[in-house]
Amino acid sequence: MAVIRFEQGTQQMPILLPHDDVYRCISMAEAIDAVELGLKDEAAGALMQPQRHNLRFGPDGRDGFLRIGPCALLNSGWMGFKAMNLARGHGVRYQIHLYEMATGELKAIMDAQYLTTLRTGATSAVASKRLTRKGLLAVGVIGSGKEAWAQLQAMAAIGKVNYVKVYSPTEANRNAYASRCIEELGIEAISVDTADEAVEGAGLILAAVNSGKHVLFGSQLEPGMHVNSVGTARPILREIDPEVFRLADIIVVDTREGVFQEAGDAILAVREKAVDPEDAYEAHQVVSGEAPARTDDSQITLFKSVGTALQDISTAVRVYQNARERGVGQKLPDFPYLLEKKLSKKYI
Repeated sequence: MAVIRFEQGTQQMPILLPHDDVYRCISMAEAIDAVELGLKDEAAGALMQPQRHNLRFGPDGRDGFLRIGPCALLNSGWMGFKAMNLARGHGVRYQIHLYEMATGELKAIMDAQYLTTLRTGATSAVASKRLTRKGLLAVGVIGSGKEAWAQLQAMAAIGKVNYVKVYSPTEANRNAYASRCIEELGIEAISVDTADEAVEGAGLILAAVNSGKHVLFGSQLEPGMHVNSVGTARPILREIDPEVFRLADIIVVDTREGVFQEAGDAILAVREKAVDPEDAYEAHQVVSGEAPARTDDSQITLFKSVGTALQDISTAVRVYQNARERGVGQKLPDFPYLLEKKLSKKYI
């Protein structure tokens, strides 16, 4: 299913989509499809995506930050940006602004908390389809939050999950995660007491933990494992130790620039010479076939992600299309103000 233009060239009021509207306007399968199509555009050279802008506040950037990530999808005619901000002691907020390139019209402003979680899982699924061993796999999960759940949803959507072992430090949380897996996905799952137990014997490892300490170590890995690591999008965070990078036969990142400048564990791995960023492949190279695929069942493979504007905007387009088709969203009349055409020329 292609990312299509929705009534391109037709003047429409932009719509506002709060969290609950976004949640009911897209499925995991649709998100996987949208991200993969966006990556195909990138592989074809039809993407404009500068590095994200990060403003950090307070000592060592620990008081908060504002992150802005824009991109333009040239083939499908969409552009936009996501703004994410964190204030210590208050939490994180996400929003996306989506525009039609041809007219410059703002089409939607949408809450992006759920979308961010969803597209992270979707991007892992796109990579995992190409990097895991064939067939159903035992899955070891480290983490029990929203990101860890979306990772499992995505792996189930591409048919990779046989059974699940989940570990997180809080017993009640990991028990709830295992129960949810059984009830909502119909997949056998157990809660385990250590990360070692979760990893042992698994073919697919899902690490999704916002932690200042490593939670997955190279010493835990076994031949044939594939690791998805998505929990470290800031330099102060850690998730996988340098040895995981060192042992991986194939490393794929969503972008080298993003991962090796923003993910604390990747930055440390470079510092300790466990990985050369130039030896890692980007996600669009996996989709296009430019990156090598797994060649035997003994290889260890790694997908490391911090997220990109492409993932956000590709997914937002699908949300917007579904919202328009279903009549969802609050209209925003006369917003934003349009400067007269004869005056706007001097700004180009």
